[in-house]
Amino acid sequence: MMALGGVGLTTPGVSAWYDRGAALVHVRRHSFLMGSVATFDVVAPTERDGFEAINRAVRVFHKVESLLSMYREDSEIAVLERHAGRDLVPISEDTEIVLRFALEMSRQTEGRFDVTIEPLMRRWGFREDPDIPVPRPTEAELRAIQDSIGFKHLHLESGFAALARPGMALDLGGIAGGYALDQAIEVLRSSEIAAALINFSGDVHSFGSMATGVPWKVHLLNPVTGRPKSEPINLEGQALSTSGAYENRRHDAAGASWGHLLLPSASQPLEPFGSVTVLHPSAMMADAWSTAVFVGSRIPEPQLTTTSVLRLL
Repeated sequence: MMALGGVGLTTPGVSAWYDRGAALVHVRRHSFLMGSVATFDVVAPTERDGFEAINRAVRVFHKVESLLSMYREDSEIAVLERHAGRDLVPISEDTEIVLRFALEMSRQTEGRFDVTIEPLMRRWGFREDPDIPVPRPTEAELRAIQDSIGFKHLHLESGFAALARPGMALDLGGIAGGYALDQAIEVLRSSEIAAALINFSGDVHSFGSMATGVPWKVHLLNPVTGRPKSEPINLEGQALSTSGAYENRRHDAAGASWGHLLLPSASQPLEPFGSVTVLHPSAMMADAWSTAVFVGSRIPEPQLTTTSVLRLL
């Protein structure tokens, strides 16, 4: 969704390392995590310190994937799906945090953000090979699927969760990556490094800044041309998420195509903008709001003015 370039501003954190006499180095690593590429940029006193910190952050992604991936049969989300319409399932603290956040986002957005949308994602072809044509669902099919979606049918108790109706399943793609980014940045903050930035498949989180006096720069892609926009966004201790329908698409045999962002109440893909970008101190919050705004939700005024920057392209 975006290209990354540049380095960051000097901050008290970086200055403190120089005051100690440290000669800071820039360390970069690419890793395939949670089905996507993650790039770690770390400013550390030594390469060894930088790579050790990155290793700790990578383990965070592995943990979140083990709990929240729909593609792993042993994940808590997969177990929850297998028990849909039947039982409460024990869940970890991490999973409960993410699901409670999802429910709150669903309430705030009046259902425009809804992690129970997975049955619709499957029928519109988003769990299949993108090169294979997908028959467009009929109105009757979509009405039947509506019985299996709805955030009000996701029930949470302390340490337990349940999907109340048979056929329900969760798509946490809109926030699981953001949660992993938030947790990974906290691990990096507690490590022996001066600053870091993680670009996880276009969602970005950062803390601190680099020592050259040039800010971390994120270049949003123009959804029409597919090329980076010339004016970058400078990140200083913030997360950034962009939602757009221009990359993840499916098509029918006639060549008509659609994007992966669906309006739950209509059971239909939407493309009101090329993309929506949200900045927020939390990557999970930015993740959720970029998706919700794309499909028609409005960010509450206090949240927009105090913690978020909204960009429509």
